[in-house]
Amino acid sequence: VNYRVGVSAVNEKNIINSRAWLQTAINYGKEIETSNFNEKLLKSYLPEIRSMTLQKPSEFVPKLRKIFADCGVSFVLLPHLKNSGINGAVKWINSNKVILALNNRRSYADTFWFSLFHEIKHVLQQKIKTTIVNLASMEEINEIDRTLEEDADKFAQDYLIPRKKYDQFLDQDVFTEKSITSFANNIELHSGIVVGRLQKDKRINYNKFNYLKEQYIIKY
Repeated sequence: VNYRVGVSAVNEKNIINSRAWLQTAINYGKEIETSNFNEKLLKSYLPEIRSMTLQKPSEFVPKLRKIFADCGVSFVLLPHLKNSGINGAVKWINSNKVILALNNRRSYADTFWFSLFHEIKHVLQQKIKTTIVNLASMEEINEIDRTLEEDADKFAQDYLIPRKKYDQFLDQDVFTEKSITSFANNIELHSGIVVGRLQKDKRINYNKFNYLKEQYIIKY
């Protein structure tokens, strides 16, 4: 299992609740009918999935469910379980079916789409028999897990915001609402994702332009 946690210190309560959330996701995921896993088809859908950042949850959630099912991915959305610390998970049932689960913890556009593409990369890594627990502290995971996490993070960052175009935007060193929305429009991406990236990269403060980071209300 590959899963991301959002707590800095893991205790017994976190472990119990994370296992409960994960088992619930697996139970639901097993019930979803999918085609056999098709890596090539999933990769072909990535541009369309990225374009959905400009849509509302009521529009993109049904599309995601169908696309993933066609590709052999059981897409599960669950509410956040307090003290679980999990944002998302990937669990292979067998070589033909994989569960990709997300919850609504900090369900803003930037975190939702980053988490989704992060987990998609874990699916594409196809570590079918590997059990990996990804903790918030990178010091607490082994080198194999660290490599998989860094690979998934880089994929999510660069697929959502192409590296070359992002570097060109950073070189201008002008971060206003107008420049951010203009750049987001240019790369056909939700402006809140650009804000979240700039905040993470410490190019703007975490209290800047948060009104552009749309908070999703997703029906589960």
